[in-house]
Amino acid sequence: MVLTKAQMDKIKRFASIPYKKQDQTHGLEHMHRTVKLGIYLARKEKANLQVVRLGAMLHQYHNSKAVENFLKKIKVDRKLAKQIAHCVAPGDIKKRHKPRTIEAKVVFDADTLQVVGPFGIIREISADVGPKRKKTFRQALKHTREIEETFSKALHTKTAKKMAKQPHKYVVNFWKIFDKWDKVRF
Repeated sequence: MVLTKAQMDKIKRFASIPYKKQDQTHGLEHMHRTVKLGIYLARKEKANLQVVRLGAMLHQYHNSKAVENFLKKIKVDRKLAKQIAHCVAPGDIKKRHKPRTIEAKVVFDADTLQVVGPFGIIREISADVGPKRKKTFRQALKHTREIEETFSKALHTKTAKKMAKQPHKYVVNFWKIFDKWDKVRF
């Protein structure tokens, strides 16, 4: 289904709302990065680009019902609205929805790739010690390690798994070196 310019403008405005309320690692830059990664993965995995692009834009809502209701309100085709809303649900860490469609898997992976590897380490530590999360340095280190380990295993698509392989190996080695210096064991 082709969306009108008015519908796309409304979706873009609606999509930006949660990003403006987030810490700097989950701001609009995160949305744009998720969309770009999503488009790349969608092409490789032969997923529907429109569903992925919109799902990636809206993923920070983590609430498929709210997204689906909004899309229905602006008269987006019911089937398309359901497909997009399903892309939003798997991002909810607390509920741990399983993505069923390739588009939802792609959006999940586009978001998840950002917490894997060197980029993920810097992103998570800076968010954790920032003004929103207010964790101590040690808490941030522990949380970042957990996030990297959990999410590097949670990827769904072959393309994302391949993309994450080398950065994850780098991070494993990084933590070994960090521990050696942190505990002064030479």
